[in-house]
Amino acid sequence: MDHQPSDHDQHEPSRLPDLSSWSLALGLAALVLGAALIFWTQDHGNDFAPPLVVAAAAATAVAIIGWAMEDSGMRRRAGASNLIRPVSTRFTQVVTFAIAEGQLAAAREGVLQRLEASDSGLRGLNGFQDLRITLSPTESGPSQALVETTWSDRERLASYEETRKTVLDLLAGHPDEVVPGSVQVFDMEVVRDTKEVSFHFGTGAAFTMISALLLGGFMFGAGLSLFQDDGGSGAGGEATAAPVEQPFRVTATDNKFDKRVITAGPNAEITITLVNRGAAKHNIHFTDKAGGATLADGAQGAIIDGGTETTVTFTTPAAGEYYFLCDLHPADMNGTFTVVEGGPTGTGEAAAAPAS
Repeated sequence: MDHQPSDHDQHEPSRLPDLSSWSLALGLAALVLGAALIFWTQDHGNDFAPPLVVAAAAATAVAIIGWAMEDSGMRRRAGASNLIRPVSTRFTQVVTFAIAEGQLAAAREGVLQRLEASDSGLRGLNGFQDLRITLSPTESGPSQALVETTWSDRERLASYEETRKTVLDLLAGHPDEVVPGSVQVFDMEVVRDTKEVSFHFGTGAAFTMISALLLGGFMFGAGLSLFQDDGGSGAGGEATAAPVEQPFRVTATDNKFDKRVITAGPNAEITITLVNRGAAKHNIHFTDKAGGATLADGAQGAIIDGGTETTVTFTTPAAGEYYFLCDLHPADMNGTFTVVEGGPTGTGEAAAAPAS
């Protein structure tokens, strides 16, 4: 099918408004907020991170509010027909006719050429919008042609038909080319524009999508950092202090001491604390050897009930290896008492080295 458009077929593309600059501001503020959260969770002691988080959160809130207010205003203006214009009603006259078999070449030089030339005269008429000629040639038999003229309103079309030489008049002047009785005329109201419409989207759309993806990654990382275990040490973080060893604190259960070896310095007064976490009665007794005599005055502790504790204070002997036990359960509850130079003394707390 041949389509021979006039200059009126050139339509200015409709343009949608570019995305608001608030979308760009929101993306940037959200990115800064995500980065600040990550920075803060990695270093809670940093003085710069909290103000940055607050400022980024405030900027994000302002951008959201600004975008919402601008969108509301844009919708109001659109309602006033500035941005969204309803398609105006148009009126079209369609004339169809058949070109006699064997007359197609003559029609191209004759009636069809006259119809195309009439476009220049129609342009000066008030209300005229468009002229289109569509030809459907066939190898045998009559060829079909369609002529469409478009007007802004019905009155302009009626005035044209009454005062001007119309398409029908042009067809009547070429009886050899137009098949008699094939001419048909249709007047119609066009309420929907079927012509191609192109849209232009601003770069804000692409930037906002990229910002959203980056923001999602930042916020996900911030969330992982925020809820991770604080017990580990990271870059810039503080190492967790090692548990403090209490060499002179012994815990008894049924029937076991939590220490198999107790170390102390020579010729010094020490205080051993026994905590009974069992149900049975227990004590702690220091001797010179397994089955031997009490190591020093006060080296035999009192027997205590479960859930209580007691202390044993005595002066250690010279360096060497000695013995300790529970007098009520000597076979299961016993260990080695080692006295060495530089060993802990007193209550033993001074021997607990701080974690580095």
